[in-house]
Amino acid sequence: MTGYFRRPAGVKDYLPPKVRKKRRIEKVIVDIFEKWGYEEVIAPSFEYLETFAKTGKWDFTEKIFKFIDRHGEAVALRPDITTSIARMVATHYSNHDAPLRFYYLANVFRFQEPRKGRDQEFYQIGAELIGIPGLEADVEIILLASHMLEQIGIKDFLINIGHTKFLEGLLDELENSSSLKDRIAQAIKEKNFVQLKDLIEESAIRPEIKKTVLALPRFYGGAEIFEKLDQFTLNEKCIAALSELKKVWNMLKQFNNIQLSFDPGLARGIDYYTGIVFEIYSPKSGFPLGGGGRYDSLLDKFNGSRPATGFALTEDVILTVLEKDMEDTYEPYYLYYNPAEYIEAFHKAEDLRRQGRIVKMLPADKYD
Repeated sequence: MTGYFRRPAGVKDYLPPKVRKKRRIEKVIVDIFEKWGYEEVIAPSFEYLETFAKTGKWDFTEKIFKFIDRHGEAVALRPDITTSIARMVATHYSNHDAPLRFYYLANVFRFQEPRKGRDQEFYQIGAELIGIPGLEADVEIILLASHMLEQIGIKDFLINIGHTKFLEGLLDELENSSSLKDRIAQAIKEKNFVQLKDLIEESAIRPEIKKTVLALPRFYGGAEIFEKLDQFTLNEKCIAALSELKKVWNMLKQFNNIQLSFDPGLARGIDYYTGIVFEIYSPKSGFPLGGGGRYDSLLDKFNGSRPATGFALTEDVILTVLEKDMEDTYEPYYLYYNPAEYIEAFHKAEDLRRQGRIVKMLPADKYD
């Protein structure tokens, strides 16, 4: 296809059958949000570039669609919604002490090389819980995401939970540059044993800590990983993080329908997240359904110190998982009319619509 008929790479056309499935999912999700006490917010499609620069999300700095407005200001299409919500809270809720619960359904934009499962525009469904510092807020967010997935029909998913301070504590032991620490964190996240070993060899690190770091990619599973980690040398930051993970485990295990795994080496945005983090996986998708975690320091950057946690689900991935099993129940009633009797036909169509029918009017001389 050429000329005006081309579609940019990394974006999608949503035709009516897929849109109907999308809206069915969203209707269930909105109902859950509202019943859990979350209120909807709608963020601007673009913000000043400096707003997103405040987040410290290193992976966003090169993935933002940037442009200059007519006043010479640098602006950017939103790469996520959480940053805009942080700005909203600082702008509109600076004197509001009670916890805030917000949700959103929105498209976001990332300047990246398009490939399967990685578009430049995609849809997120998310929630933010702001103002509660305790682990009960992290548990609520995890339970909310879990309940939501179950209610829309995804049953076989796994929630993988970690803690940024555990990995941060180990990296504190490294007397190296921040860039090397980032590469080590990435190798741990990817479970890349070979690369991790090569990177650790470059590092000045105590032998007992080296042993722990090299073993970290193997610590993945249920409650048994806590016993395994007790056999390794850990600093105070690691021990405190492990204690919080155990508490979260004890709270979540009260809910038998949740499949959990623990991964202390989960390196999800260690420059952004500040505590419990999680990612959600389904065997029917090669990409995470979503993820989230605690980000207590984000609102500090907008002159408003408040604890916060949240999650975002990637709606496009969820649709891919569910779409094959979702029937399109769309059954319109086709009302054929004589153009000379259009008014009478229109009144009949209105009667049918009041009965809950979907009515499409068609001229009989052309389509009968």
